[in-house]
Amino acid sequence: MIKIATDRFGDMEFSEESILRVLGGIIGFPELLDYVLIQRPNDAPFYWLQSINDPAMALVLLDPLVFKPDYRPILPAGLVAELKAHPDGISLFAIVTIPKGRPQDMTANLLGPLAICPQSHLARQLVLDERIYAHRHPILG
Repeated sequence: MIKIATDRFGDMEFSEESILRVLGGIIGFPELLDYVLIQRPNDAPFYWLQSINDPAMALVLLDPLVFKPDYRPILPAGLVAELKAHPDGISLFAIVTIPKGRPQDMTANLLGPLAICPQSHLARQLVLDERIYAHRHPILG
């Protein structure tokens, strides 16, 4: 078990197997590679991607199919091999932005989803075709 300090959740313990390695990091945070995915019952259907190296770094994630059922991006060639995944073993999550005091205006980044393979504990942030997807897609509108 590893113990990590977080700004949002306090001290938490996780098994080594629960650590996700984000290959190449997340845009804006290339030096932070290791995270844990947290789903708290009261926050469903949202998840938290918590850095194990930076207590303040936690991103809100959401399965894009929850609010955009036709979201079917073409995944880059080689992603399945890079994540050591089965083609059906990759889950996509959108990074959510919630403006302070205005949760009704939350948006999801459909242009840069996070592809996660839970079996290999590997992930990669993708950059998709901006003619098809937006980085600030309204969730509630």
